[in-house]
Amino acid sequence: MIRSLSARHRHLLAAGLLLALPFIMFWRVWWPAPALRQVITYGDFVEQHYLMRVFVARELSHGRLPLWDPYTFGGQPAVAATLFQVFYPLGLWQVLLPDPLPFLALELEVLVHLGLAGLFTYLFVHRLTRSTGAGLIAGLAFGLGGWLTSYPMQQINILETAVWLPLGLWLMEGAVERRSLAGLFLAGAAMGISLLAGHPQTTLYMAYLAGAYFLCRALGRRAGWRFTAAGALLLLVGALGISAAQWIPGLEMHRMSPRAGLTYADIAHGFQWADLLGILRARPGEWSPLYVGLIPFLLALAGLAVKRRGPALFWGSAALTALLLSLGGNGFLFPIAYRILPGFNLFRDQERLAYIVSFALAVLAGYGYAALAGRWHRVRRALPALLALTALDLYLAHGGVNLQTEPPDGYFPVTPAVAHLLSDPDENWRVSSEGLLPADGNAGLLFEIRDVVGNGPLHLAAYDAFIERVPEFRWWRMLNVRYVLTQRTLSHGGLLLVVDEGERRLYQTFLGAQPAWIVHAYRLAPDQETAIDLTAGDDLDPWSTAVLETAPQPTPAPAAGEESLAIRRFSARRIDLDVTLRAPGILVLSEIAYPGWNVRVDGRPAVPLRAFGILRAVALPAGTWHVEWSYQPISVYIGMGVGLLTLLGIAGIVIAGGRQR
Repeated sequence: MIRSLSARHRHLLAAGLLLALPFIMFWRVWWPAPALRQVITYGDFVEQHYLMRVFVARELSHGRLPLWDPYTFGGQPAVAATLFQVFYPLGLWQVLLPDPLPFLALELEVLVHLGLAGLFTYLFVHRLTRSTGAGLIAGLAFGLGGWLTSYPMQQINILETAVWLPLGLWLMEGAVERRSLAGLFLAGAAMGISLLAGHPQTTLYMAYLAGAYFLCRALGRRAGWRFTAAGALLLLVGALGISAAQWIPGLEMHRMSPRAGLTYADIAHGFQWADLLGILRARPGEWSPLYVGLIPFLLALAGLAVKRRGPALFWGSAALTALLLSLGGNGFLFPIAYRILPGFNLFRDQERLAYIVSFALAVLAGYGYAALAGRWHRVRRALPALLALTALDLYLAHGGVNLQTEPPDGYFPVTPAVAHLLSDPDENWRVSSEGLLPADGNAGLLFEIRDVVGNGPLHLAAYDAFIERVPEFRWWRMLNVRYVLTQRTLSHGGLLLVVDEGERRLYQTFLGAQPAWIVHAYRLAPDQETAIDLTAGDDLDPWSTAVLETAPQPTPAPAAGEESLAIRRFSARRIDLDVTLRAPGILVLSEIAYPGWNVRVDGRPAVPLRAFGILRAVALPAGTWHVEWSYQPISVYIGMGVGLLTLLGIAGIVIAGGRQR
């Protein structure tokens, strides 16, 4: 039946099928009847990704680029914390939706990306085999296989990173066939979008696989060393150019995050040897990241048996290499890669290499079907049955693993504590929630409550050290904590119990916390670590003496007489204050210092200081001053400029190609 259709109609039918199947497999996600509907299971999707996307959609819908997140970890850069996916193009549609972003919207985005993974794999394998059936088998095996339908559905940034590999390879294969350097630039840009999706570990695996495949194909087709070298460079330029707005600030933050200090023991976790049996069978009710379906696996073996050279051999080698690497420290190959391959010493959880195993097996399944269908007509006639049985197999294996019935009050109920926090009319205070707000530490992103905790892999290591070392009551005051949500029973004259939920209690603090203060003495620390240690010392009074890492100019002097401080404007990216000093002093804000925060005094640039290891400060002469703090991250702006130039290059290539046709 399929062979009787024109090529165009075959492609349309295949695309429609692969895009529709995730909506069929996970029909309970969008089904309108409440009794049958389910939601994505509680986990990272709820605690991290949905809440971060709520923040991004809200900021963009109000015409603001979401550069700074004031609601988690005391305040942090949003673009650099890659999970926010600020520049990811396929997430921008959510700007058009009401605030807060409907939970269903992000669930549907997951299903769309599962469909795109299948479609892009179809395009790539069809180009390799010229077989619609091969493309469909491969697209089904990868798009609905055990890897994408396991934790990538929870960690949507992994899913949305992964889908760009087959599209980039499809463009790359065509460019190598045509000897088109411009086509390789486009292929690099397509894979570079993966960095905008916010999971650099997955992009790293993609880069190694795509680079090896390009060399294999270019050299195998005798493209010549000049084309190969120029093509490799253009692949890299396209990928890094389109994603510069993400990776430049992301790299800047990574160096300051706890992830920068990971050891081999932190990184080497991977599959156990017994887990590799998951290739052969799915585990009922559990994630089965290596399982691509029984029929695709058998076809992959056939592909290796029949086509022992060229691309099939490459994909067999890729699957085996990734499988051995996915063992992490439990195997012999990862310790070697850790020492010699750039990037393998940066990321944890090596079982995520199931990504490459799953994709390589899907491609091999396509080769296997094409080889068998070319020999036996009955195999072609059996294609509908093969597709149906594979879809059923994958549905039974993975269809309900990431779904659950929605809790009666939803994932984000407005509890009495939340209601009390929302009733406070001021906006410059914080809560120390201890992760007890609905959906853990990122709930402030939804409720617009400034919290000192957060839930995400990238944040400031110095901030963690400050919270751990400085006495709790002291950092509460220094970070302007007005409320404390805890499971503890606290007895202190500066705390008032305002909400008792039984297991959780909300206290209001009366400790003298304020958003800014003036000091007239300082202690100089040689580095950030020492500054935090000094701040934690019993001999320091932070409200009279600042701890700095740079000597202030002018030098502070004792004050005689009354001084004043008034906040005129307070927002995520801008704070304006009027300050009157009787002697030179230091203005300290209870706000997190980070590169890109600039300060102007009476309209003139001033030198920003870092106080107590993590807070913003500025030295001021005696007098009355208007102080303006604004966040202007040069790393983001440079990245956006590079990305714009890359887009112009892509537009030029597309226009030139259209004129030639």
